[in-house]
Amino acid sequence: MIPAASGPRHRDRCQLELHALRANGMWPAEAALRPAWERIRAGDLAVVLSDGFDEAVVSLSERLSAARRDLSFIQLLTAEERDFPFRGGRRFIDPEGGDPVLADGPAARDEFLARFAAAKAALAARLATAGVRLATWHLDEPLDQPLRQLFPARASRTVPERA
Repeated sequence: MIPAASGPRHRDRCQLELHALRANGMWPAEAALRPAWERIRAGDLAVVLSDGFDEAVVSLSERLSAARRDLSFIQLLTAEERDFPFRGGRRFIDPEGGDPVLADGPAARDEFLARFAAAKAALAARLATAGVRLATWHLDEPLDQPLRQLFPARASRTVPERA
């Protein structure tokens, strides 16, 4: 948890905290998230970073929004999940503990993309019903793209280019 602030020092602190994080395994248990839940007050802005495919993070997002937290959800996905560029026989491994799947890349592509699109649409509908703003970001896109999508009024401001 990073206290609300502004300016370059706060930006740098946020970047430092994010750099130290490592994605792995499952979303923390509810008891482990209780301190975060208690610190985020009604009306506070909270941003969730996740692929959105863990029930616990979606449930927590719904609860935060129902408790009048200003919640934005940034769905983090790989370019491979979007494009499924795999060729030949592959062994796909779920990094969150699922069983490996053997498949031929081109033969599996259409089914994967259809199922993935359906799962993303279901997540978007569920978050929208809960009043949670959603932006999807792929690892090969500009880093600020989801923030510009979620906060368009601020995104329209002119930002000076760096030399």
